[in-house]
Amino acid sequence: MQLLTKISGKSKDYLPLLDMINQGVQVKADSVEKNLANDKLAAFLEQDIARTGLEKILFHYKQNKEKKIPFLPVDKLISEDEIDDIMQVLKEVLSSGRFTSGPYIPKFEKTLAAYLGKKYVIATSSGTDALMISLISAGVHPGDEVILPANSFAATENAVLAIGAVPVYADIDPDTYCLAPNEIEKHITDKTVCILPVHLYGKQADMKAISTIAKRHGLSIIEDGCQAIGSSGLGAFGDGLVLSFNPYKNLGVCGKAGAIATNDEALAEKCMEISYHGFEPGKKNVKRSDYGFNSKIDNLQAAIGLERMKYLGLQNFKRFYLAKRYIDQLQTLEDEGYIKLPKLTEDHVWHLFPMRVVKGSRDELAEQLLEMGIETDVYYPILSHQHQTNLVSQKYRQTELPHTEKAVQQLLHLPLYPGMPLQDQEKVIEGVHHVIKSSIQ
Repeated sequence: MQLLTKISGKSKDYLPLLDMINQGVQVKADSVEKNLANDKLAAFLEQDIARTGLEKILFHYKQNKEKKIPFLPVDKLISEDEIDDIMQVLKEVLSSGRFTSGPYIPKFEKTLAAYLGKKYVIATSSGTDALMISLISAGVHPGDEVILPANSFAATENAVLAIGAVPVYADIDPDTYCLAPNEIEKHITDKTVCILPVHLYGKQADMKAISTIAKRHGLSIIEDGCQAIGSSGLGAFGDGLVLSFNPYKNLGVCGKAGAIATNDEALAEKCMEISYHGFEPGKKNVKRSDYGFNSKIDNLQAAIGLERMKYLGLQNFKRFYLAKRYIDQLQTLEDEGYIKLPKLTEDHVWHLFPMRVVKGSRDELAEQLLEMGIETDVYYPILSHQHQTNLVSQKYRQTELPHTEKAVQQLLHLPLYPGMPLQDQEKVIEGVHHVIKSSIQ
């Protein structure tokens, strides 16, 4: 058993932390790294876990009396404790009248920068805006090619298209569902300027290998980390890291917001300009860039983000715990060749739980689970190069990505969110076992 003397509150520490708790080791709250994201994780460790029980403390929710088990219930996105905190800070912002610009924005940016280990954070109005701004600021121009995966949310490709650049889709690693380094070089041309890896479902791409390729060819890297905040080492290899604070993300606000994180001063300066009308940072209404967007986060959402950040380390630990329960209790189905489970790696924060159906029909499993009242989902059912659009018909119809295309036919995402009652998860696990053993051969 690995004994932690210092707890970062990020993904690499979750398994050894759980082992220590299960072995009866008293983990002191003062061993948790001091930052806002670990506030509630430290408070959790102050409790008498050995006496009360880990699961009773982590998942002390009212039992779901509904027969249906939702995939992601919108009324469970924020806990009652968080609502109380948010209401208090909202009163402060509303009474100040500073709804757009205001003091919570730089405070949020500085807090995020410290948490991420970055010199600069530019908070934006959405993750999509953050992608566009970072690509432009990294020197991606109209006609330039950007290499990215085809199995991400449409925002990734849309950001490339919106600035006039050309998406070039490369295949994924079938084990991680992230951009495969060995596939990237197949698509590099004299027009390629940037690699845009997506840390899908909360799992990081192989950034060390991707960074080596980028350096060899003189390419920039913008990391789409919208689903991966809290993953250890996130953003360590890219020129810029993009985050999303959509309410469904691991750290969400009560609306939409995003951020760009970087250690590159020139990139940060350019992002600041492009995110706010092209104005020179620190000067009022003085343009330095030819153009810019109205894409800064507002004071309200920044204030909410700070309050919600207190829960990030604890919420991600809950996600890890639920993911581990799925993996442990569905392992026999993988051993028998029915499914393929994700690995419990040190860089995963379990934004989503992807289970691959390798024997039988994924759609049949989903339908039968739904008949039992268990909702599942597929992220994302239509790949970027398979949409029914004019652009796809003209440019991408002949694109072949065998690993990506096979995965999208087999992947099924099971319910997983921090506020999920364990009784609901047990029903999901039982349902998967029942349907596979009784119907899928």
